[in-house]
Amino acid sequence: MGSSERASLPRRLASLLSRGGLVALFVLFAWANFSHWRTTGKPSGLGTTALEGWAAVLFLVRRPADRLSRRPLAWVAAPVGSFAMLLARPADGGLSQLPCELLQLGGVLFALAGLATLGRSFGLVAADRGLKTGGPYRFVRHPAYAGYLVAYIGYVLENPAPFNVLLLCISTAFQLLRIREEEAVLAEHAGYRLYREAVPYRLVPRLF
Repeated sequence: MGSSERASLPRRLASLLSRGGLVALFVLFAWANFSHWRTTGKPSGLGTTALEGWAAVLFLVRRPADRLSRRPLAWVAAPVGSFAMLLARPADGGLSQLPCELLQLGGVLFALAGLATLGRSFGLVAADRGLKTGGPYRFVRHPAYAGYLVAYIGYVLENPAPFNVLLLCISTAFQLLRIREEEAVLAEHAGYRLYREAVPYRLVPRLF
Protein backbone atom coordinates (compact mmCIF):
# COMPACT_ATOMS: atom_id res chain seq x y z
CA MET A 1 0.00 0.00 0.00
CA GLY A 2 1.45 3.37 -1.05
CA SER A 3 1.78 6.39 1.23
CA SER A 4 -1.11 8.18 -0.50
CA GLU A 5 -3.37 5.19 0.01
CA ARG A 6 -2.39 4.94 3.68
CA ALA A 7 -3.08 8.68 4.10
CA SER A 8 -6.52 8.36 2.53
CA LEU A 9 -7.51 5.32 4.60
CA PRO A 10 -8.57 7.32 7.72
CA ARG A 11 -10.60 9.63 5.49
CA ARG A 12 -12.42 6.71 3.86
CA LEU A 13 -13.02 5.14 7.26
CA ALA A 14 -14.43 8.41 8.65
CA SER A 15 -16.70 8.72 5.60
CA LEU A 16 -17.93 5.15 6.05
CA LEU A 17 -18.63 5.67 9.75
CA SER A 18 -20.49 8.94 9.13
CA ARG A 19 -22.66 7.35 6.44
CA GLY A 20 -23.38 4.33 8.60
CA GLY A 21 -24.24 6.52 11.58
CA LEU A 22 -26.62 8.63 9.51
CA VAL A 23 -28.40 5.57 8.14
CA ALA A 24 -28.75 4.17 11.66
CA LEU A 25 -30.20 7.44 12.98
CA PHE A 26 -32.71 7.62 10.15
CA VAL A 27 -33.79 3.98 10.56
CA LEU A 28 -34.37 4.49 14.30
CA PHE A 29 -36.35 7.69 13.66
CA ALA A 30 -38.49 6.09 10.96
CA TRP A 31 -39.07 2.95 13.06
CA ALA A 32 -40.13 5.01 16.10
CA ASN A 33 -42.73 6.87 14.05
CA PHE A 34 -43.93 3.71 12.32
CA SER A 35 -44.23 1.90 15.66
CA HIS A 36 -46.26 4.80 17.05
CA TRP A 37 -48.55 4.59 14.02
CA ARG A 38 -48.97 0.83 14.44
CA THR A 39 -49.71 1.17 18.16
CA THR A 40 -52.10 4.14 18.06
CA GLY A 41 -53.53 3.83 14.56
CA LYS A 42 -52.50 7.44 13.90
CA PRO A 43 -49.71 8.17 11.43
CA SER A 44 -47.09 10.45 12.95
CA GLY A 45 -44.32 12.41 11.29
CA LEU A 46 -44.90 11.03 7.79
CA GLY A 47 -43.74 14.21 6.07
CA THR A 48 -40.69 14.68 8.26
CA THR A 49 -39.68 11.03 7.83
CA ALA A 50 -39.90 11.33 4.04
CA LEU A 51 -37.86 14.54 4.09
CA GLU A 52 -35.12 13.14 6.31
CA GLY A 53 -34.96 10.00 4.18
CA TRP A 54 -34.46 11.99 0.99
CA ALA A 55 -31.83 14.20 2.64
CA ALA A 56 -30.00 11.08 3.79
CA VAL A 57 -30.01 9.70 0.24
CA LEU A 58 -28.63 12.96 -1.15
CA PHE A 59 -25.94 12.97 1.51
CA LEU A 60 -24.87 9.49 0.45
CA VAL A 61 -24.63 10.34 -3.28
CA ARG A 62 -23.43 13.95 -3.06
CA ARG A 63 -20.63 15.05 -5.37
CA PRO A 64 -17.31 16.53 -4.18
CA ALA A 65 -17.16 20.26 -3.52
CA ASP A 66 -14.92 22.73 -5.34
CA ARG A 67 -14.10 24.59 -2.14
CA LEU A 68 -14.87 23.20 1.30
CA SER A 69 -14.92 25.34 4.43
CA ARG A 70 -12.15 24.57 6.92
CA ARG A 71 -13.81 26.46 9.76
CA PRO A 72 -14.61 24.18 12.74
CA LEU A 73 -17.94 25.91 13.26
CA ALA A 74 -19.06 24.91 9.76
CA TRP A 75 -18.23 21.26 10.47
CA VAL A 76 -20.23 21.33 13.71
CA ALA A 77 -23.22 23.32 12.44
CA ALA A 78 -23.81 21.12 9.38
CA PRO A 79 -24.56 17.72 10.99
CA VAL A 80 -26.30 19.17 14.04
CA GLY A 81 -28.51 21.48 11.98
CA SER A 82 -29.30 18.77 9.45
CA PHE A 83 -29.91 15.72 11.60
CA ALA A 84 -30.57 16.72 15.22
CA MET A 85 -34.28 16.19 14.67
CA LEU A 86 -33.64 12.51 13.93
CA LEU A 87 -33.42 12.16 17.71
CA ALA A 88 -37.04 13.38 18.08
CA ARG A 89 -39.69 10.83 18.94
CA PRO A 90 -43.52 10.65 18.77
CA ALA A 91 -45.40 12.01 21.79
CA ASP A 92 -49.00 12.43 22.87
CA GLY A 93 -50.84 15.67 23.56
CA GLY A 94 -50.17 17.50 20.31
CA LEU A 95 -52.46 19.61 18.19
CA SER A 96 -54.95 18.10 15.77
CA GLN A 97 -53.15 15.64 13.54
CA LEU A 98 -54.43 16.76 10.14
CA PRO A 99 -53.21 20.40 10.32
CA CYS A 100 -49.84 19.23 11.65
CA GLU A 101 -49.40 16.70 8.88
CA LEU A 102 -50.45 19.27 6.27
CA LEU A 103 -47.91 21.72 7.69
CA GLN A 104 -45.24 19.04 7.46
CA LEU A 105 -46.31 18.21 3.92
CA GLY A 106 -46.06 21.87 2.89
CA GLY A 107 -42.57 22.09 4.35
CA VAL A 108 -41.57 18.83 2.73
CA LEU A 109 -42.75 19.88 -0.72
CA PHE A 110 -40.88 23.19 -0.53
CA ALA A 111 -37.75 21.51 0.82
CA LEU A 112 -37.88 18.78 -1.82
CA ALA A 113 -38.19 21.41 -4.54
CA GLY A 114 -35.00 22.98 -3.20
CA LEU A 115 -33.22 19.64 -2.84
CA ALA A 116 -34.32 18.57 -6.33
CA THR A 117 -32.83 21.77 -7.72
CA LEU A 118 -29.57 21.01 -5.92
CA GLY A 119 -29.47 17.37 -7.00
CA ARG A 120 -26.06 15.89 -6.27
CA SER A 121 -24.81 19.39 -5.40
CA PHE A 122 -26.37 18.83 -1.98
CA GLY A 123 -23.84 18.75 0.85
CA LEU A 124 -23.51 19.19 4.58
CA VAL A 125 -20.43 21.27 5.29
CA ALA A 126 -20.35 24.78 3.84
CA ALA A 127 -18.79 24.54 0.38
CA ASP A 128 -18.90 25.78 -3.20
CA ARG A 129 -20.73 23.05 -5.12
CA GLY A 130 -21.95 25.33 -7.88
CA LEU A 131 -24.48 28.16 -7.93
CA LYS A 132 -28.20 27.35 -8.14
CA THR A 133 -30.70 30.14 -8.84
CA GLY A 134 -33.72 28.39 -10.34
CA GLY A 135 -36.87 26.89 -8.86
CA PRO A 136 -37.54 27.96 -5.28
CA TYR A 137 -34.14 29.68 -5.19
CA ARG A 138 -35.84 32.53 -7.01
CA PHE A 139 -37.74 33.37 -3.81
CA VAL A 140 -35.33 32.66 -0.94
CA ARG A 141 -31.64 31.80 -0.87
CA HIS A 142 -32.07 28.68 1.29
CA PRO A 143 -35.40 27.05 0.35
CA ALA A 144 -34.43 23.59 1.58
CA TYR A 145 -33.72 24.96 5.05
CA ALA A 146 -36.95 26.93 5.01
CA GLY A 147 -38.85 23.74 4.18
CA TYR A 148 -37.01 21.86 6.92
CA LEU A 149 -38.03 24.50 9.46
CA VAL A 150 -41.71 24.36 8.49
CA ALA A 151 -41.75 20.54 8.54
CA TYR A 152 -39.98 20.43 11.90
CA ILE A 153 -42.42 22.91 13.42
CA GLY A 154 -45.29 20.74 12.18
CA TYR A 155 -43.69 17.67 13.71
CA VAL A 156 -43.17 19.33 17.10
CA LEU A 157 -46.72 20.71 17.15
CA GLU A 158 -47.90 17.15 16.56
CA ASN A 159 -45.44 15.68 19.09
CA PRO A 160 -44.83 18.43 21.68
CA ALA A 161 -42.51 16.59 24.07
CA PRO A 162 -40.05 18.94 25.85
CA PHE A 163 -37.12 17.07 24.31
CA ASN A 164 -38.58 17.55 20.82
CA VAL A 165 -38.99 21.28 21.47
CA LEU A 166 -35.38 21.45 22.63
CA LEU A 167 -34.22 19.63 19.50
CA LEU A 168 -36.19 22.08 17.33
CA CYS A 169 -34.46 25.02 19.01
CA ILE A 170 -31.03 23.41 18.66
CA SER A 171 -31.62 22.42 15.05
CA THR A 172 -32.85 25.90 14.10
CA ALA A 173 -29.94 27.64 15.82
CA PHE A 174 -27.39 25.46 14.05
CA GLN A 175 -29.17 25.82 10.71
CA LEU A 176 -28.81 29.58 11.05
CA LEU A 177 -25.11 29.12 11.78
CA ARG A 178 -24.90 26.81 8.78
CA ILE A 179 -26.46 29.47 6.56
CA ARG A 180 -23.91 32.02 7.74
CA GLU A 181 -21.02 29.64 7.10
CA GLU A 182 -22.30 28.69 3.63
CA GLU A 183 -22.75 32.28 2.59
CA ALA A 184 -19.24 33.12 3.80
CA VAL A 185 -17.88 30.51 1.38
CA LEU A 186 -20.17 31.44 -1.50
CA ALA A 187 -19.42 35.17 -1.09
CA GLU A 188 -16.15 34.49 -2.92
CA HIS A 189 -18.24 33.60 -5.98
CA ALA A 190 -18.98 36.72 -8.07
CA GLY A 191 -22.19 35.18 -9.36
CA TYR A 192 -23.40 34.59 -5.82
CA ARG A 193 -22.91 38.23 -4.88
CA LEU A 194 -25.18 39.20 -7.76
CA TYR A 195 -27.67 36.51 -6.80
CA ARG A 196 -27.71 37.76 -3.18
CA GLU A 197 -28.63 41.23 -4.39
CA ALA A 198 -31.44 39.84 -6.55
CA VAL A 199 -32.79 37.56 -3.78
CA PRO A 200 -32.29 39.41 -0.48
CA TYR A 201 -34.13 36.98 1.81
CA ARG A 202 -32.59 33.84 3.29
CA LEU A 203 -35.60 31.86 4.56
CA VAL A 204 -38.82 33.90 4.65
CA PRO A 205 -39.70 36.50 1.98
CA ARG A 206 -40.19 39.99 3.39
CA LEU A 207 -39.02 38.83 6.82
CA PHE A 208 -35.60 37.13 6.90
